[in-house]
Amino acid sequence: MSFSKALAGRITALDAKLFTIRLEVSKTTSIDIEHIILITDSISSARRAVDLSVYSEQVHSLAVYSALKSFFSSSLNNRIEFWDSPSKAK
Repeated sequence: MSFSKALAGRITALDAKLFTIRLEVSKTTSIDIEHIILITDSISSARRAVDLSVYSEQVHSLAVYSALKSFFSSSLNNRIEFWDSPSKAK
């Protein structure tokens, strides 16, 4: 688990989720590991984080893509999984 803070102006919920995914992917791909499991309460945001089509929050997707490109280039054994959080139900 990690904790990060960054200053921001007005943002959307999607922008906040994408920024969080971006930070976590960037941090975890910078260490020597082979398998990343990203647990999220928004699988649609996780899909968007790896979507390279043009949209307003695309800067996050490009950063995630760049981190994952290096991660996957370093070893054929590297992999990432996106899991839906089981704690969504209340």
